[in-house]
Amino acid sequence: MQTGQKRRFAGWFSTDSARQDGVMMALGTGMTVLIVALGVGLGWIGGWFGFRWRHNGRIFSESDRDYFQNLLFRAETAEAKLEQMEPELTRATDRANILEDSHRVIQEELANERQFNLSLNTDLSRERAHRKFLETKLDDQAETLNIERRRLDGELARLAKRIEEDNRRLTESLLTRQGAGEPAFAAAPY
Repeated sequence: MQTGQKRRFAGWFSTDSARQDGVMMALGTGMTVLIVALGVGLGWIGGWFGFRWRHNGRIFSESDRDYFQNLLFRAETAEAKLEQMEPELTRATDRANILEDSHRVIQEELANERQFNLSLNTDLSRERAHRKFLETKLDDQAETLNIERRRLDGELARLAKRIEEDNRRLTESLLTRQGAGEPAFAAAPY
């Protein structure tokens, strides 16, 4: 062999051996997966045929049949009870609707009463404020009246005193004139 061929031949084996190891590993893994999948598939198929052969037309046992019969009886009984309850449920629904309507009407009446109470409270507050204003004004006027009454009483007392003094002076002057011999006022010709 020639040296070029040897190198090529040796180089071919050296690079191919790494490549060959990877290919062999992939083939081994693929074969393992294929064998496992084939085993599992054959197991399932064998189990299915064994189940079919064992039960041979009867899929459920006697206890399963009793269970389903009991279940069917309960379903029929529940259906019969439901049919019996339907008129009562209809009446209960009607009563619930009537109660709901009554509740709504009562709520509306309560809302109207609340509104009326609010307006009455507003009017009452306004009347109380006006009453308080009038009472304050009346108290002020009563106080002013008492002050004026005291002033008038004082003036009347002074006036009465003056009148009394004037009467006393007139009486004294009359008495002095009568005592002097002058004619009295009543006897005056004019």
